[in-house]
Amino acid sequence: MIRSLIAVLMMALACASANGQPDGMTTAAAAENVPQSNAEFPGKPELLRRIALYETAARNAEATQAGHESLVKIYTNLGALYEDASMYLKSEDAMRKAISLLEAGPQDQLAEEIGHLAVLHVAMGELREAEKDQMEALQIRETVGDPVGIALTWNDLADLYVKQRHYKKALGYAQRAMDILGDRPDVSPPDRIAVRQTLALAFCGSRDYQSAIPLLKDAIELSKISSGADSLEVGIDYYLLGYVDWQSGDMIGAEEWMGRGITRMKVDLGWGHTIYVNAIRQYARFLKETGHMEEAASAQAEARQSEAVVDARSYR
Repeated sequence: MIRSLIAVLMMALACASANGQPDGMTTAAAAENVPQSNAEFPGKPELLRRIALYETAARNAEATQAGHESLVKIYTNLGALYEDASMYLKSEDAMRKAISLLEAGPQDQLAEEIGHLAVLHVAMGELREAEKDQMEALQIRETVGDPVGIALTWNDLADLYVKQRHYKKALGYAQRAMDILGDRPDVSPPDRIAVRQTLALAFCGSRDYQSAIPLLKDAIELSKISSGADSLEVGIDYYLLGYVDWQSGDMIGAEEWMGRGITRMKVDLGWGHTIYVNAIRQYARFLKETGHMEEAASAQAEARQSEAVVDARSYR
């Protein structure tokens, strides 16, 4: 799972790419063995198939009183899948089950799952709950004494404060996270990319565009190396660079990079993923502001249609 809670898009990226599993594989072991990857998002049919697989695995595991470790894996993955499908209430329930199971277990895993719950609460618009979650995760990380985990939580808090427009707080946490995570070789590429995105958006909110843009260009290059030049991750980086160009007044750069980002994001997320819905809605505002009225109307229509689907799923 990519940890980044991108302030502009306001959604965690949960990536998983799998080969097909035989229909009969509905045990806990089958669900746990669904391959996970940061390479791409599943399409809607595959996402729903995985949800069904994990739901069956959860029922079987509960019925057979499977061990804590198996149940944690199932509910953690099920919560992430529900989140990607915008089934927020179901996602929250699954995450809380995983958290309950982890309370007496590995504390680093507990902190990570509480952090995922915070990401979900942001998507649900429950920002106070999200901040409470992140502070709890931070306290656990500090007790464990995990510097990387602490920095990851600082980054998540910075994302949250960007969303709340508390840019001074966001910059403080984001810079501290960058100092630890930015060039550390044992930190995964998605996390090193995420901390650059967060710091860039905190600078953008503070109107320091000259500091923001190089960070996003660096994120693009890291994404190309880790995921490929035509990857979804690069497409999201393009979009963010275009967004910052827009805020800085560079409409030519904004049109190029936001357009390229939207085009690439649509390939994997155009079926109605929340990340794409939020991005296309912002893009429509940009198009309207720059006088592209026909394109803006088309983007707005797409956003409304996608929002209706997301809103319907959110209450399941």
